[in-house]
Amino acid sequence: MKKVGKITNTWKRALQQIRSKQFNEAIETLDECLLILTLATESNAEELDGIGVDLWKTRVWVKLEDLDAVPAYDSYI
Repeated sequence: MKKVGKITNTWKRALQQIRSKQFNEAIETLDECLLILTLATESNAEELDGIGVDLWKTRVWVKLEDLDAVPAYDSYI
């Protein structure tokens, strides 16, 4: 069985919260993912749990957009 780390477990918890319609909790959990990714970026890590840090960032960002947790870009242009 493949061992997974904190980012994978946190990501899976967020997905479960979304499936359970616990959207506020999911947003907080996705924020935890962003913190993990920030720390990984600062330490120049290229991968977490066998997946590129940039791909993790994209996954989290898209999920936050899906939950309407990110303001629309148009209002800032």
